[in-house]
Formats: sequence, structure tokens, C-alpha cells
Amino acid sequence: MRTETETAIRAVGIAQRIADSRTGADRITSKGGIDLVTDTDLACEDAIRFELVGSFPGYPVVGEERAGTPLPDKPYWLVDPICGTRPFASDIPLYCTNIALVEDGAVTAAAIGFGKTGEILWAEKGNGARLRIAGVDRDTVAGDTSNTVWIDGFTEHAANVVRQTMLLRRWYVWKFSSTLAYAYVACGRIAAALQFSSASQPHTHGSVHSAAGCFVAREAGAIVTDIHDGTPWNLGTRSFMIASTAQLHQDFSRIIADAVPRTT
Repeated sequence: MRTETETAIRAVGIAQRIADSRTGADRITSKGGIDLVTDTDLACEDAIRFELVGSFPGYPVVGEERAGTPLPDKPYWLVDPICGTRPFASDIPLYCTNIALVEDGAVTAAAIGFGKTGEILWAEKGNGARLRIAGVDRDTVAGDTSNTVWIDGFTEHAANVVRQTMLLRRWYVWKFSSTLAYAYVACGRIAAALQFSSASQPHTHGSVHSAAGCFVAREAGAIVTDIHDGTPWNLGTRSFMIASTAQLHQDFSRIIADAVPRTT
């Protein structure tokens, strides 16, 4: 295992312990609209930054709460200290911590800590994905044994896809405000995750929310593509599908195409 990966796993574990203690969870601030931040989010990101920078002082950290800017030709970290702040603030354990390492314009390692369970999902480029439970790593792969799918996004297209999927009565549609769903696909706990974005411009440096989850899911064997054109996911992709199998990817590609909003 790379030293960078060990450091990311260690930082995720530190953030898990802070988040699960709920210290500062009752101190909530609006970030505008429906977005929230708690003092725990800030404490988690500060602790993660301390761990990452302490081991790799030359690698900038781009965080959800403290921001940051990559340096030219340098590796950097993408950090979301608590993804799913709304359920976290409500003491609902559907949240996670995301850390991704970006090198030469692509994610090469990532770790995701699940809230409350103590589980850490991690991967290195080309080496598959592993789930750490109670300190023991085991291989994990995406699969379609579950009939649950997760769909999110505040767009008419997303709403149409949710409607069509529910009416088919083939899948159970899940929605919660956390990228924990991407990790669940990687672990075979749900079959697919569809993320719609209303933004048209690609991410400049990658998303702190989705980079780790998309990367680990792909390493676990899932098919991760742009929702609109079917090209492979990359750091700039905003709307994407994570499908556990080729058949499921084909099925949802058809639903997505049929659900495109009509223009008048």
C-alpha cells in the first residue's frame, strides 16, 4: 500500500471518530439555500488537513469547508469532511468522509469513512477496492443482488428518471443527501447511483463530493460514466451514473434517454 493511501485511511479514521462523537453537531450554520455546516464539519476538516499536510507538506488540500487551490504539476487532495451534513445534523447515520488523491489530472487513491459503522472503503488505481472492518481488509466488488438504486439531483431530468423508475416497479428508489450511496454501490449494497447536476461547466479540479466515491466504485468493478453522453467518468464530470453491471448500465441508459425533458 502506498504511503499516501495509508495517510488517507488514517485521516478518514480520525474524522470518523470526531464525527461519530457528535461534538459540535448542534452548532449549525446555513451556507445558503438548503446547505448546512456544523462545527463538527469544520473540526473534521481541520483534523484531516493536519494529518495530510503533516505527512505530505507539498500536497495542497482542497476542502469543502476551508477551500484551497491546487498547485501546477503537484499532487493534491480533495476532502469532504462530512458528506451528508443534513442527515448528520439530524443524527441519522447516512454520512461519510471522502478523501481523494489527484495526480496528473486523475484520482489515484481514495478513502471513504462510513458514519457510525467504523468501516473504511479504500482503493488504489488499478488494484481494486477494499473494505476495512475492525481493522481487517477484504476485497469488495460491485454487484446487482440488491434491487435498490439511488437517484439525486434538482433537475427536471432527474425527476423524470425517478418517476419512470418508480413506475416500472422493478427497483426501489432511494434518495438521501450523501455520497455514501456511491460507496454502497462499490460494496454491492445497492445496485446503482445516478447523480444529476444542473451545472453545465465541468469541475475545474474535481469534486470533493464525488471524486472519491466514483473512483472507488470504478475500482470495485462498477461502470461509471457521464449521464448525458456515456463517456467514462473523469474529474470534470458533473452528472454521472454508477452501475454495478453492464446490463444495469444499459437499462438505465435507456431510461435516462427516454426521460430527457421535452422542449417547446
